[in-house]
Amino acid sequence: MKKLFALNTMSKKLLFILMSVALVSTATVTIVFSAYEITSAKEEQIESLGSLSKMLSPNITAALMFNDIDAVQELINPILIRSDVISIMVTSMTGEQLVIAQAENEEIEQSIEVNTPLQLDMHDYGVLKIRANNSYIQDRITFYFKFIMILMVFTFAISLILSLLLRRRFLNPILYLAQTANKITTSHDYSLRAKQLSQDEVGQLTSCFNDMLYNIEQRESSLENQVRLRTNELENANIQLQQYAYQDGLTDLPNRRYFYEKLQSLVSVKGMKFALIFIDLDGFKEVNDSLGHDYGDLLLHQVATRLQSCITTKDTVARLGGDEFTLILEGVSSPDEASKIAEAVKSSLMQSINIKKETVYVTASIGLTFFPVDGLTVEELVRRADQAMYLSKNKGRNRYEFFSYAIEEKATEKRRLIEEIRTAIVKNQFELYYQPIFSIDGKSVPKAEALIRWNHPERGLIGPNEFIPVAEKNGLINDIGQWVKSQAIQDTVLFNVLSEKTIQVSVNTSPLEIDRAGCWVDEWIVASKKYQLPANTILIEVTENTLMDPDSSIQRQLKRLSTINIDIAIDDFGVGYSSLAYLQRLDIDILKIDRSFISDIESNDNSIALVKAIITMAHNLDVMVVAEGVETQKQYDLLKLLACDYIQGYIFSKAITKQEFMKKYIIPIRNNT
Repeated sequence: MKKLFALNTMSKKLLFILMSVALVSTATVTIVFSAYEITSAKEEQIESLGSLSKMLSPNITAALMFNDIDAVQELINPILIRSDVISIMVTSMTGEQLVIAQAENEEIEQSIEVNTPLQLDMHDYGVLKIRANNSYIQDRITFYFKFIMILMVFTFAISLILSLLLRRRFLNPILYLAQTANKITTSHDYSLRAKQLSQDEVGQLTSCFNDMLYNIEQRESSLENQVRLRTNELENANIQLQQYAYQDGLTDLPNRRYFYEKLQSLVSVKGMKFALIFIDLDGFKEVNDSLGHDYGDLLLHQVATRLQSCITTKDTVARLGGDEFTLILEGVSSPDEASKIAEAVKSSLMQSINIKKETVYVTASIGLTFFPVDGLTVEELVRRADQAMYLSKNKGRNRYEFFSYAIEEKATEKRRLIEEIRTAIVKNQFELYYQPIFSIDGKSVPKAEALIRWNHPERGLIGPNEFIPVAEKNGLINDIGQWVKSQAIQDTVLFNVLSEKTIQVSVNTSPLEIDRAGCWVDEWIVASKKYQLPANTILIEVTENTLMDPDSSIQRQLKRLSTINIDIAIDDFGVGYSSLAYLQRLDIDILKIDRSFISDIESNDNSIALVKAIITMAHNLDVMVVAEGVETQKQYDLLKLLACDYIQGYIFSKAITKQEFMKKYIIPIRNNT
């Protein structure tokens, strides 16, 4: 009796659940349907009012064009026939009310307002505003509320009937199956079977249920064995994944991830002291490029082996990536102890390395830091070890350097300088100074060299040697070059407008600005046409190293400049790698002898002979010569004796502002003329 009572209670609960599901489903559908109808009704009302407004707007616009207010009133009055319309208003573009039609006995509040601009031929004449109440929506809501109530009553009746039939026909056998399944689940005894109470679909379900139990019983033992096997495989796979996550696949060393987690764990230990060493290989790129990546990979593997031989078992060597390695020396806090390890690493890597049939050599640039002296966080230690490593690289490589705060201050200053250069480019803080280039008689100034200066807001005037190298290394030289090019051309045009005689301005061009595609030449051509540059008034100075390969595209680029009457000079001639044999094949107009030769001609006969040879060779090639850095009378007299063409140096003038240059060397010439 208790079992029957329990089954009956369960069936009632299931019946209640089914009825609840039916009601909840009906209520959900009702809510969604109602929301949809309300939204649709509102959209239909807005669309209807919008269509009406668009139909009237052309006629109202035409009436406004002729200022026919009465016609506008006649056009809008019929709209009040609609029961939901409260008012129709026509306003000017400034918001002034021109015409209004308002329904009687209507509330001021409204639910919808449609505004339509009154336009004709891209001209605005006003705005048509139609306000309407929500009576249309309320009518729709009332209708659908009645419909939904009827639908809910009908759905409830159908659900009740279906629930009773379901209970009588299907629920009791299913409850029996559920009870049997619960017993099996609780006891894990798959030998139990359910009785087949009927021959219908539920009976077939019972038969299938029993077959399933039989299959489960048969497979249970084999599944347990397979689970044990798979568990072992997963444990092994997890171990391998751990290795892949923390091990470098190329060298089998700990990787970057392991390195950072190891450092983090060490800095978290109270009282911990250790040394951190950064290692960057010198010459690895050359091996990689010349012999191939296979040789480079084998080289890295052998380097890893040598690094491991330099440390103890409690220390850690890791590969960060590329040719960068790190050492973590636990318990090492003395520079002497760390130096011994660094020396061992340096000596080990200096030994030749045999790869297949090739013998290669690499060295190491090494940087050292200590925890907690040089930093309390992982980020500080890594950054400062990297700075120390780059210091050793900049000092010649194959050496080690300890971090010092002077290094960081220098790096910070460099970073600040880079940002200030970017700001200077944006805020136009640069200025061109001009150093006169005199003819050999020292009387006339046919040329001048444009030299950039930086008007720093805090440090005052800064020369190019302090910021041009930084700009070249950090990709800023092209922006500076663009400014110099534009300003020099504008100044040159101004000089030649004011002067009766031609003034040629020479402009230095960084090798980094010169590209193989010749875009730098295109920029000169465009700028020359833009400012209508007079012929032969710009002299572009390039270094010897730029012209090392006369058969390259640079030769064609120089010819293109020559066609637009821009001259070319070789700057600092004599200190580069140019060959005198190919100068005749290049379209060069001027050689500028480097100041290092000029400074020696007073005391060195070899320098005199060399300068004389350069001048003679240049003249034979129809190339003029400028001597740079002339500072003494004796230097000037010797150059005059050697038939040099032009003199540039402090003996006559240093670099001066544009205004000073014009006042001294252009305006007087014009006045004298």
